[in-house]
Amino acid sequence: MKKSLIIGPFAENKEAIEKFGTNVYISHLYSETIQELFEAEKELDVAKKLEAAESEIALLEERVKFLESVVSLANKNFHSYETDDDSPEMNQ
Repeated sequence: MKKSLIIGPFAENKEAIEKFGTNVYISHLYSETIQELFEAEKELDVAKKLEAAESEIALLEERVKFLESVVSLANKNFHSYETDDDSPEMNQ
């Protein structure tokens, strides 16, 4: 039964469904990470306004930098994924 999904008229649909599911999952993770970054930036702003301890501010700054790096890496990976997906090898 599984072979009929890999070869034949349903193979293309199976690939499209898998790609759609992957894109939805990636978008969800990306959205969560961006939301967490916004929240971390707000926490940092509040800590600076309240003149919190330097150690707390430093910790929040590191968290913001980390999340910015994660978002940047996710952007690069997503664009790489999109580019790889359009390559001739993937469309054969």
